[in-house]
Amino acid sequence: MERAWLEKTQDSRLTIRNQEQILSDMFAFNMKWLSVAAVAVFLCACAVKPPVQEMAEARSAIESAQQADVKGFKATKVLKSAEKSLKEAAEAIDRKHYEMARRKAVEAKRQAQLSVKMKHRSVNND
Repeated sequence: MERAWLEKTQDSRLTIRNQEQILSDMFAFNMKWLSVAAVAVFLCACAVKPPVQEMAEARSAIESAQQADVKGFKATKVLKSAEKSLKEAAEAIDRKHYEMARRKAVEAKRQAQLSVKMKHRSVNND
């Protein structure tokens, strides 16, 4: 009887040790990947820079549209929208929201280009 109890106790200790080892291994594994993830996030955060190129392209497109003397209600409205998007991009840069600034700058460029196309279409239709 005592021997059976001793074997049972040793088996339960072995099981507890196995469980502790498994938990310890899982913790070490999770900590390793958590560290890798933290480093990756840090590197990505450092890699984000202001969208200087996109802002320059948007300004240039807007200036071109203004020089093209965009007329017509719709084309003028699209050009105003481009100017607004560029202003929002600049504000996003001030807040260090670079990804939003990039999207707004690209949007401003596209809108400015669209206003020029609309102007050319209206001229060709007249």
